[in-house]
Amino acid sequence: MKKIIALLLVFTFGLSSCEKDDICDANTPTTPRMLISFFYADRPAVEKNVTRLKIQGDNVENGIVFNETATTDEIKYTTSANQVLIPLDPTKDSVTYSFISNFSTTNPGLSNTDMLTFNYSRKNVYVSRACGFKTIYTLISIQRAGDEDANNYWISNVDPFNTNVEFENETHVKIFF
Repeated sequence: MKKIIALLLVFTFGLSSCEKDDICDANTPTTPRMLISFFYADRPAVEKNVTRLKIQGDNVENGIVFNETATTDEIKYTTSANQVLIPLDPTKDSVTYSFISNFSTTNPGLSNTDMLTFNYSRKNVYVSRACGFKTIYTLISIQRAGDEDANNYWISNVDPFNTNVEFENETHVKIFF
């Protein structure tokens, strides 16, 4: 009888020490990417698709993946949309991207590259025990890098529209071309 009681006590303590599984729900907001929308320079209220846009980080061999199921790099790393989501670096206060319009491996002479540096501040926010922390950003400035001749730019203007990068469903930066 004492052995059964001891076994039940051990079993009871064993069950009480179990914790529920912490699983981060896929719908829980995590570190957001920055949403960039493209517009006509002469009609700033009208969105415009960019032709074969490739966005490549500074000192990164490949660009941002826009089509994960693509069979060629040209399709995998390019988009012809009027909005793109780009990640910001949660370990740094700035990130530089090359925006390459008309990216083409068959005729590289048609492509045009503008380099933009996004400067921001970071704040880590606790989400939950399962999900940990997420980083939210506040855009401070956007700088164009490279050639100083404005005729060589395909982007005519960059407008930090919503400087708080906390959600991915709202435009943060407007680019006019």
